[in-house]
Amino acid sequence: MDMKVVIVAKTRMGSGACIGALTFEGRSVRLIAADRDTNDQFNQEYAVGDVWEVTCEPDPDSIAPHVENVIVTAKRKLPPLSGLYAFVMRHMSPKVGGPEILFDGLTGITSAGALYVAERIGVPSYSTMFWRPDQALQRDLHGKRIRYRYPTPDGGRTVTLVGYQEPPHEIAAGTLLRVSLAHWWRPVEMPDGELRCYVQLSGWIEPSESSFPVIEVEQPASLPSQIGRKPLEVLQDVFGYDAFRPNQDAIIDHVLSRRDALVIMPTGGGKSLCYQLPALIFERLTVVVSPLIALMQDQVDQLRAWGIAATFLNSTLTHNEYMATVCAIRNGEITLLYVAPETLLRPETLVMLEEVAPACLAIDEAHCISQWGHDFRPEYRQLIDVRRRLPHAVCIALTATATPRVRDDIKASLDFADEQTFVASFDRPNLFIEVVDKGNAAQQAAEFVAAHRAQSGIVYCSTIRQVESVVDTLQFHGINALPYHGKLDAATRKRNQAAFVRDDEPVIVATIAFGMGIDKPDVRWILHVDLPQNIEHYYQQIGRAGRDGLRADCRLLFSFGDVQTIQYFIREGAESEAQGRTQRLSALVDWAQSRVCRRRALLTYFGKAAPVDHCGMCDNCTHTVDDLVDLTVPAQKFLACVYRTRQQFGASHIIAVLRGSRSQKVLQRGHDQLSTYGIGMEYSAEQWKQIAHQLVGEELLRRDMQHGQLLLTERGTTVLTGKQSFFGVDPGVTQAERMAEEIAADYDAALFEQLRACRKILADERNVPPYVIMSDRALQEMATYFPHSEMALLHIHGIGKHKVAEFGDVFLPIIRTYCVENGLSERPKTGGSATRRTKRRFVGSRSDVVGQAYEAGWSIDELRAEYGVKRQTIVNHLARYIAAGNKLPARQLIEESELSAETQTAVFNAFDELGTSALSPVFTHFDGQISYDELHLLRVVHNLRKATDLA
Repeated sequence: MDMKVVIVAKTRMGSGACIGALTFEGRSVRLIAADRDTNDQFNQEYAVGDVWEVTCEPDPDSIAPHVENVIVTAKRKLPPLSGLYAFVMRHMSPKVGGPEILFDGLTGITSAGALYVAERIGVPSYSTMFWRPDQALQRDLHGKRIRYRYPTPDGGRTVTLVGYQEPPHEIAAGTLLRVSLAHWWRPVEMPDGELRCYVQLSGWIEPSESSFPVIEVEQPASLPSQIGRKPLEVLQDVFGYDAFRPNQDAIIDHVLSRRDALVIMPTGGGKSLCYQLPALIFERLTVVVSPLIALMQDQVDQLRAWGIAATFLNSTLTHNEYMATVCAIRNGEITLLYVAPETLLRPETLVMLEEVAPACLAIDEAHCISQWGHDFRPEYRQLIDVRRRLPHAVCIALTATATPRVRDDIKASLDFADEQTFVASFDRPNLFIEVVDKGNAAQQAAEFVAAHRAQSGIVYCSTIRQVESVVDTLQFHGINALPYHGKLDAATRKRNQAAFVRDDEPVIVATIAFGMGIDKPDVRWILHVDLPQNIEHYYQQIGRAGRDGLRADCRLLFSFGDVQTIQYFIREGAESEAQGRTQRLSALVDWAQSRVCRRRALLTYFGKAAPVDHCGMCDNCTHTVDDLVDLTVPAQKFLACVYRTRQQFGASHIIAVLRGSRSQKVLQRGHDQLSTYGIGMEYSAEQWKQIAHQLVGEELLRRDMQHGQLLLTERGTTVLTGKQSFFGVDPGVTQAERMAEEIAADYDAALFEQLRACRKILADERNVPPYVIMSDRALQEMATYFPHSEMALLHIHGIGKHKVAEFGDVFLPIIRTYCVENGLSERPKTGGSATRRTKRRFVGSRSDVVGQAYEAGWSIDELRAEYGVKRQTIVNHLARYIAAGNKLPARQLIEESELSAETQTAVFNAFDELGTSALSPVFTHFDGQISYDELHLLRVVHNLRKATDLA
């Protein structure tokens, strides 16, 4: 049925809205959105006073007294109504008097005075009405929600405010109020209790207004901040850190000066400290806006472990917990308060904050403000109004992923000046980044996870089906892995996340939503088995690894099929977003196929200059000159097949032709008659994929983004015609072979495991994640320096006075006992890296710096420790240094080897016989008994000897 309606009430319903309307025939209706289950912002397009023409149908789920519900299937906005008050008075006359006249006099009263209806008393035939009270209603802030109290001798009658209007201290007698009945409800703790519908105040309409009135709220005077200590003292004593990270001290000084700040800092870069430390120095409350409940819980747990008074307000709290928290806030007992934007925007929260006058408003995940951001949220856009209501609070907005366009939008939305922006380096040098061609994704995941057994890591998938496939494969291979996706019930998702965060299970396989709500610092690897939608998403997701500063491995499985899938969803999505999403996807595809330093390309995308051209911590930078072999012939085969098939197909079809496939697709097109049919049997399909990836990356081929076919470039034609050679990474060497073998860590692994087990017991006793007790880095330093006293423990990273007092008596006896049993003694933490034994400054590329340092007497292990990389990376830099025409002492390099002189000679002879272009033949020659680590080193020595005629 079609009807014309006037909107007379708009109330909160999660992030959506409940809409009350009157038809022009005087019928009261409640408009239910047909897409309410899939649209978080349902019904937000309506406003009080609007006129709409709607097509609707009865709600089959309506239960008396909620008989006004209709489901809107189509609608059209009409010009607004003037004189809303007169329209209501004419079409639905209000009841006048006290609360006893509401809903046919069928209301009951709780002991606290709240009004409700119940079957026991009688159910009215309607759930919405207008009321003009004969006495003024007073605002009551003593409950979880704002209520208005009608005065009576026995304490009054209350209705809960659920509308969007500003709550005045008093609503005058005779005001036209819209009241309604909430849905049937009983307390969770009373499963056998009576079902009730409580009376709500949806809003009010003034005689002279057609929309909600704006109530001016007087701001209390702001007290100046009382800075009792220097920030560095607080950092060392409370947080247990020796020094600030880059930009932290400047940002903290800026905020303490009561100047607003926009902070762009990568995940793991120390954003939280930029508002947590000032909060300890400010005299008044610091409010932190955070979009995720789980993240609030993690951060509050960590702050409490440091002895900081922190809390949160969200839906996980019981009524009594909520009220106790509000009481503590009002009493000035809380230093840091975490709230979701939806909670912050509630009128009762805003009124409370106006009363306590916070010193600081911190907005985390600030990219959600921007419509150009990758995770735009409309609620964040309303935070500017909160800023205006709290003008004495300094504002700091923080995000890890923001392009220059997004930054400008955030600044404009929050009214920040340019000089208030701090952009830290986006470089995460402890992350090893690589892209691998995607084949059997589940099997590739199993191999990668097996190489990182017992380490915490996340496998990201784009679909629920892929999550389940990977979980099944991992479990088949004996790897415990938990799923996390939208089809799991909330209790299972919460249980699986908790098991991962608390180290009960090290591996979680999840859709991309997972991880936003965790602050786990010891995630050692991230694996993407499907392509993310853009670089922002990718960088945010890998940013969840290695937050403790230790090495973490990040691998992306790349497939052009994934690109086409994302393109399909872009076409199916909103047309207004298609261009921007396509551009961001293209940037990710270009990055994945590029052969330049991955870290440098990422930093360039975010508008930052890379510190070096070769980072030594990505797959492209660890392929040295010695890793390259002549691939001209296989490249010509592939390019010729592209040409013979008229440049109309993707890599999979080209590979099928090269390998002589008898598939229907090949035979129907007659491609079994081509001269290139079956000429590529020397490589597997996976190896040909590696070659194709390199040809695209080196721009011998390009992929059409719309259809996926491969097209020859001018450079590709020169290789095809034999005018130029092509060198690439040997496809016969597996990815596992290319990965360096990790050398033994400097810390004592056995002691580390004892400390780790103790930490888990302490965490379980306190019902918190283990990293809240101590970080992995702290345990590793304990297992390196063997502190015996509380004073020595204070020098360990991340351990302040509070943690020493709470946990010193637990960890110190374990360390002392272990040292006695193993003949070890305490080591002073004075540092021992090569940088402290020489002040010489080396210049040039990373390979130049490493080569010069090695010439100056540094060992490979010292260089590895200095740069926090694997041994092979240093060897690769030395190989590149030699290839550039430099000389290194061969004898010193030979002494780095752990092999006997006899075995070294045998390896050199094998290089003479089998060549040095690829290591796999030599590895096979020795039946795998000599590690790739040793072969890499001895190949450098062998080539150096050949170059200098020392052989």
